[in-house]
Amino acid sequence: MYANSFGRVALCITVLWIFPAVLAKVYDRCELAKELQSKHKATEKQLATWVCIARHESEFNTTAYGHAQSDHGLFQISGRYWCSEDDESDPINACGLSCESLKDDDITDDFICARRIYRQHQKLSGNGFNAWVVYGPHCAGGKATKYLEGCFS
Repeated sequence: MYANSFGRVALCITVLWIFPAVLAKVYDRCELAKELQSKHKATEKQLATWVCIARHESEFNTTAYGHAQSDHGLFQISGRYWCSEDDESDPINACGLSCESLKDDDITDDFICARRIYRQHQKLSGNGFNAWVVYGPHCAGGKATKYLEGCFS
């Protein structure tokens, strides 16, 4: 009887220990570039900038969480405006999704929301990438091109 209970406890502990790793993904720059281009149809013109933003916002980690600004996922999308922090409907939630959904290994919803943010800021400022504070100091003015070096050769 005790052996069976111990086995179940051990199994539960193992599953709980492994489960977060299943949901998490840390990309390398070329892997992300290839996925954004092939699966998510990122344009060639913007691809390096998206990879640069992911690098400086989250270190390519899909489960990243910025406590100070309540930013979520690979592109550090704000819970104040773009996603819902809890089960109650947030008044803004412009991407129409939960913030938790931005912190898994499927970046489809992340990139859809990031493009929505880009389009909104494109209308407001003329440059959609200005929505990310890392863009100016790290990715603007050709600084992002290094993030694609060796990825497609």
